[in-house]
Amino acid sequence: MATSHFFWAPITASMLVLGACSNASGSTATPPIAVTPAPAPTPTPTPTPTPPPVAAAPSVEREVLPASTNAAININLSAHVAINPNPAVTARGRLFVMLPGTLAVARTYRLILRTGAARGYHAIGLTYPNDSPVEGICATSSDPACAENFRRETINGENVSSLVAVDSANSIIGRLEALLTSLAASFPNEGWGQYLVGGRINWALVTVAGHSQGAGHAAFLAKIQSLDRAVMFSGPTDTAVAAGSPALWLSFANTTPLSRQYAFTHVADTLASIDQITRNWAALGLPSQGALTAVDGTSAPFGNSHQLTTNAAPNPSPTGPSASPTHGAPVVDAVTPLTAQGTPLFEPVWIYLAFP
Repeated sequence: MATSHFFWAPITASMLVLGACSNASGSTATPPIAVTPAPAPTPTPTPTPTPPPVAAAPSVEREVLPASTNAAININLSAHVAINPNPAVTARGRLFVMLPGTLAVARTYRLILRTGAARGYHAIGLTYPNDSPVEGICATSSDPACAENFRRETINGENVSSLVAVDSANSIIGRLEALLTSLAASFPNEGWGQYLVGGRINWALVTVAGHSQGAGHAAFLAKIQSLDRAVMFSGPTDTAVAAGSPALWLSFANTTPLSRQYAFTHVADTLASIDQITRNWAALGLPSQGALTAVDGTSAPFGNSHQLTTNAAPNPSPTGPSASPTHGAPVVDAVTPLTAQGTPLFEPVWIYLAFP
C-alpha cells in the first residue's frame, strides 16, 4: 500500500508589536498584528506502480499414446506428438500434420513441429502403420495399382490391398480423427476442435507434410482431399511395374491445387535418388510451379519455386541413428544441419514450404 506524506508550516503565529506615543489623553498601544503563515503546497501522491505483464504460457509439447485415443488402435503404438500454438503469437487457425518415414516415429520430427507452433500453428507428429516401404511391398508385384492400393489402405483403412492389413481405426485418417477428438476433449481451450466438423477432419485447414514414405502419403492425400497445403520431403519414390517409371497414381488429377503443393530433397540422397524423385515430381505436375531450385546460400522465397533442393552437409554430430543422413537431412532431427546458433539451417525453408 502506498504511503502519502504531508508537510505543514509551523502553526505558531508571529506577533509584531509596534511602540506607541503618549499624549494628553493618555497613552494608547497599537494593537498587535497577527501574521498568518502561508499554506503548505499540496503534496503529489506517489503513483501506484504498474504491474509487469503476465507472461503467456509457452507451447506445451505432449506425447499421446495412440491406444489412449481409441482402444481399437492396436498396432504401431509409439506416441504421437502434439504441440499447441505459441500463445505469444497470433494463432493461425491451421493444423500441421507430419507423417514419418518408414519405421520412423513422431518424436524424431520435433524441430519442424516446434517451428510450426512458433508460427502459430497447431502441430502434430502422427504415428501410423509404416513398418514396410511401398517400394519393398510392390517390388515384385505385377499390379500397376500396387502403390496406389498400398497408400489408399494405409491412409483410409480401405480393404483394397492384399499386401498390407490396415483397418479404419489404425489408418492415418482414423488415428488423426481420434487424436484430435481426444485433444479437443482434454484441452478445450487450446483450439484443437476447430479441425473437426461432425467428428471428421476439416481438411481445408490442414497442411499435411511427410518424409520419405510419409511424403507419398502427403501427395496421395492431395489427390483425394482439398488440403491447405501438401509438403513432400525426400519423396515420393513410388514406381510402376516398369523399373524407374512413376507410379500411375502420381498422374491422377489433384484435388489440392498444385499451387498449394511443395517438395524438398537432398541432391545426394542415397535412399531416394534425385532422378527418381524429380521424375515423380514431374508426374505430379510440380514443374508448372517453378524449376528445380537450390536453397543453399539463398533466401526465401527461393524464386517462388515449389521444387527445392539442397546439397548441404548433414549434421556432422548426429543426435541419433540414421540409415541415410542425406535422406534425413531435409527434416529429421538427428541429422538435419544446424546453424552456429544451434537452430535448424532449413528453418527458413520449412517456413516457406509449410508455415507462410
